[in-house]
Amino acid sequence: MKKWVLSGAAILNSDKTSERVYITIENGRIAYAGEKDTGIKDVIYTDGIISSGLINSHDHLIGNYWPKVGNGPYENWLPWDNDLKSSPVYQERQQIENRDLYLLAGYRNLLSGVTTVSDHIPHFVAEPFYDIIPTKAIRNYTLAHSISSFYLAWGDGIKEEYQKALEQDVPFITHISEGFDDETVANLVTLEKLGALGAHSVLIHGIAFSESDMDLIKKRGASVVWCCDSNIFMFNDTTNIKMLLDKGINVCIGTDSPMSGGLNLLYEMKFDMKYYRKKYGEELSDDTIYRMVTENPAKAFRLYDNGSIKEGNLADLIVVRDRGGSYQNSVVNAELKDIMLVVINGMPVYGNSEYASLFKGCNVNYQEVVVDGVEKVVIGDLVGLLKRINRAVGFKKEFPFMPVEY
Repeated sequence: MKKWVLSGAAILNSDKTSERVYITIENGRIAYAGEKDTGIKDVIYTDGIISSGLINSHDHLIGNYWPKVGNGPYENWLPWDNDLKSSPVYQERQQIENRDLYLLAGYRNLLSGVTTVSDHIPHFVAEPFYDIIPTKAIRNYTLAHSISSFYLAWGDGIKEEYQKALEQDVPFITHISEGFDDETVANLVTLEKLGALGAHSVLIHGIAFSESDMDLIKKRGASVVWCCDSNIFMFNDTTNIKMLLDKGINVCIGTDSPMSGGLNLLYEMKFDMKYYRKKYGEELSDDTIYRMVTENPAKAFRLYDNGSIKEGNLADLIVVRDRGGSYQNSVVNAELKDIMLVVINGMPVYGNSEYASLFKGCNVNYQEVVVDGVEKVVIGDLVGLLKRINRAVGFKKEFPFMPVEY
């Protein structure tokens, strides 16, 4: 089907919710979104809530494995990396081909409703694999690993990478203030002196941000990515998220890799809300969390045709089971079993088995699996991937972020 309609109980956008809706999908984009039946014959009906696909704002796809590794809290990222590289789990991971690690990461994100992920890694490492993974990775970006003298040699230098970001109108992505030593605490001042702090800057972690740092971030229009689970695991601390939000800074949510961070983005959202409640004695609203995985990252990563459901945008959509209460609550508190359908670039890629006819109608090859106790259909060969991983490591490897039966 080149042109089809998705109809659900509601369209969820951060600024407006429409009920009893129809979305016309044509050539990979949203041609119409509203409450009028357009008369197109190919209609997929669902009683779920239709949302823009979720955006995971920080991951290292080649590092997706399990369990977590570390004996923190650490002073900065480097001793954790040393512990990682010397661990038996890392040696086990090294037995798996990079292609399959990327596929594993792609499916981990897809099954949690993520349609786009920011993979923080040099281009030459990732580019060979972006076309084979079942979700989308952001391709256009410049980067630095971090802003310290002990950074990994990613990119052509901070000044050069930021200048390229300006010229190409793409995000400049870097870890920053990830720790407590004097140099790391001064990271943002260093970035400002280098002329690399601005609206194109996407700043990962920011554990050591001071209030003056945050005021400067706000002034320069930069974005911040919060990876709470990873921060707590590695450092027993995280950024002052309440202050960031109170100052109106554009904040996004990332998982980091599951070797230090959350199992998936659905888990991460719930972890973040629980942390916020415990830390500040108040609720982090469903609407705020929802924006942090949709429109906020679309802004940060300059994805001008993503992050919301409107005509002309890419048809990156998810259908989530209505859990009752607010529509945003159904998304931010969803479990894996609640992801009913995932559409990327107008094509179905994952969903409940009841949508198999849609896959057939769009000529999408799919596989039948059971995820979190629910019968699903998924693009590609997820079962073959898991079997290859088992052969590589020599036993049946279990991944909590991918409870797949086959």
